[in-house]
Order: sequence, then C-alpha cells, then structure tokens
Amino acid sequence: MLKKYLSEKKEIVEGNLQKKLQKYEYPDELAEGMEYAVMNGGKRIRPILMYMICDLFGKEYEAVEDVAVALEFIHCYSLVHDDLPAMDDDMYRRGKLTTHVKYGEAPAILVGDVLLTEAFNVISNSDKISDKSKVEIILKLSKYAGFYGMVGGQFVDIKSENQIIEKSEKGVAEARKTLSYIHQHKTGKLLTAAIELPLIALGIEGEKKKKLIEYSELIGIAFQIKDDILDIEGDFLETGKESNDEENHKMTYPSLYGLEKSKEMLSEYLKKANEIIEKYFDGNELFVELTDYFGNRKK
Repeated sequence: MLKKYLSEKKEIVEGNLQKKLQKYEYPDELAEGMEYAVMNGGKRIRPILMYMICDLFGKEYEAVEDVAVALEFIHCYSLVHDDLPAMDDDMYRRGKLTTHVKYGEAPAILVGDVLLTEAFNVISNSDKISDKSKVEIILKLSKYAGFYGMVGGQFVDIKSENQIIEKSEKGVAEARKTLSYIHQHKTGKLLTAAIELPLIALGIEGEKKKKLIEYSELIGIAFQIKDDILDIEGDFLETGKESNDEENHKMTYPSLYGLEKSKEMLSEYLKKANEIIEKYFDGNELFVELTDYFGNRKK
C-alpha cells in the first residue's frame, strides 16, 4: 500500500514543483540550476507527508500544495549548500553530480539562496491558504529552517567535526548531548515542519495535533540514525551518494554508540512513533507502514 501511495503522491508533488519552476526564466542558468537542484530525484518524503496528513483527516489536497512546494524548495536548497566544498564536499547526490560540481561553486551558492528565498514567496503569493495561516506557516517555517532549526543544527554539526571527544563519562555525555541537538535540528525540524505546517493550513488543533508533532520528532531522529547507518552499510548504487563523514571525523550515532547500539536505538524510536499511531490514530495503515519504511529504507 505505501509503495503505491508514495509513487502516486511523488508524481503529484513533482508536477507541482515543475509547474512552479517554469515561471523562472531569466537569468537562464540560475533557472536551470534551480530546476537541476529540485528535480534531481529524491524521495519527496516531506511534501508527501503533507498529503498523508490531508488523507488522515479527510481533507482536500489544495490547501497544502503550495506549502509542500515551499518546504521541498528549502530541503533542496539545504542539500545544495550541504554538498559544497566548504561543507561536506560531496561530488554526488542521488547518483548525479552535485549542483556545485555541475555548475560551479558560486552559482550553486546562489541556487541555494534563491530556493530558500522563493520558498517564502510561494507561500506569500498562495491563493490556497488564508492570510492568518500564511503568517503562522511562515513563522514556523522560518524557525524550523533557521537559527533554531536546520541551520543551527548544521552549524553545530560543522563545529563538531574533527573534535576529540574526551573518553571520560562527562566527555562522552557532552558529545551525545551535542549529537542529539544536531539531529533534532539539522534533520528533525524539517520533518516536523512537514507534519505541523499542513495541520496549520487545515486548521487542525488539539491533542491530535500535539501527538502528530511528537510523532514527527521521533521519526526525525530515526531518519537521521538510519542515515548514519546507511553511511556505513549503504551501497552507492542504492544511496546515490558517497559519505565523507569518516574523513571529516563527523559525530554520528555509530561513532558514539557503535553500530549495533545505533540499530537498537533506531528500533526504539520507531516503536515509540508507531505507538502514537496505534493509540491516537487507530493504527492508520499508511502511517504504520511509513514508520517501518524509515527503519528499512535502503537510501
């Protein structure tokens, strides 16, 4: 069921992305770079989560379409900047050359900049969202993408590279606290956005909103733990990227906890996430399958 759903919704998401990208014409190469960065494959999990929220509450998709595009623009901008030589210095993303390798470093920086900026333009100009909801969505999205979210997590991640961890109990505890902060913010906040923003657009409040946000935080950590595991066990032909984490001496779950412990932690986060779906959403089949997918994905 999930595989078919993801495929169908990915087609819808990419159609909406392509429609938005067509309006950018001149400067030609900037428009081309935007399209390359956005349409360069990917699972589209974040925008698809928004459609899942609509289905969960029996709502129409129209209210989340522009928010889904905006969030995917921000996610793609973050990948473009993440791949840069000053950051992870990656050559491949999703099995293709990274944006800076294909277009050059300066154009890639500007591609990232414009995708971030245009994300808020898409929401502001949307005729599918009420003005009241726009304000709240922009407030939340800027928080989750900025200092108190993804960028803050990315900054701590970079500053933690090549750091020697004290082998004392205190040193290890501090390192684990830092790692938790990185993953909760760098990856987790945009996954929370993927669930919280459509709830705002649809006017969903109360206990169910609270529990879905809690669910998003659990799968956000699980997603990153799985990423760390795939950087060790993943196959380039499936993941589409080569990890530089070891060369950069990055702090990861396997480096701090060991591979087997990391797998146990992954299972525990997924179990807690599924318990929320079972208890508060009648074991919704799509969300249960999605939670399992986060633990079993190959890329």
